[in-house]
Amino acid sequence: MQFGSFMEFHCREGGTQADAFSEAFAHIELAEALGLDAVWLAESHFNPARSVLSSPLAIASGIAGRTKRLRIGTAVSVLPLGNPLRTAEEAATIDHISKGRFEFGVGRSGLPGSYEGYNIPYSESRERFYEYLDIILAAWGEERFTYKGKFYDFDDVCLVPKPYQQPRPPIRIAATTSDTFPVIGKMGFPIFVGVRSMSLDGVGEQVDSIGHIPGNRQDGLSHLRGRA
Repeated sequence: MQFGSFMEFHCREGGTQADAFSEAFAHIELAEALGLDAVWLAESHFNPARSVLSSPLAIASGIAGRTKRLRIGTAVSVLPLGNPLRTAEEAATIDHISKGRFEFGVGRSGLPGSYEGYNIPYSESRERFYEYLDIILAAWGEERFTYKGKFYDFDDVCLVPKPYQQPRPPIRIAATTSDTFPVIGKMGFPIFVGVRSMSLDGVGEQVDSIGHIPGNRQDGLSHLRGRA
């Protein structure tokens, strides 16, 4: 069993945004000194009363330069809000800076407000998420690749750098709705489960639903939808 700290870079009442960054980085330095295994970074947008952690990959890079042992994970990077190739480049770069201490937790978020701020329809979040992750896996796993999808087209692209960890950093996917668990089960990736919005018994039933799916795989998404 491993122990880590989930970080949201909270804003305390009466404090400044600079205070929030200072307190969070002091917490991370303490986590390294006390022997915790990892820190996990949330992603929050347009909510100044709650958090300043809108750019977890940038923060992960800063943590990599300040620590020697601690593993650094995103929990989660909200994929549909960015560009898949840019995210793949930045995540692979963090993997190099940390010398293989990076873990890539991804999801699509249950907060429509983040999508509204970026002018992206939340109704597209599921399709965008799977396409986005498929592109990242291709960019990391193939020397050059071509992709033609609903939202993104790329022609003969060579991503640089490739990840430090081979074949790639560990990927973990957030699952909160019952219909998502079987899909991730087919993909074969580890999951994040949330206990804020439902009972432990309910979460247990969701996790159990994965065990009834034969042929789990961890080689990406193309076997589910097909990729050009």
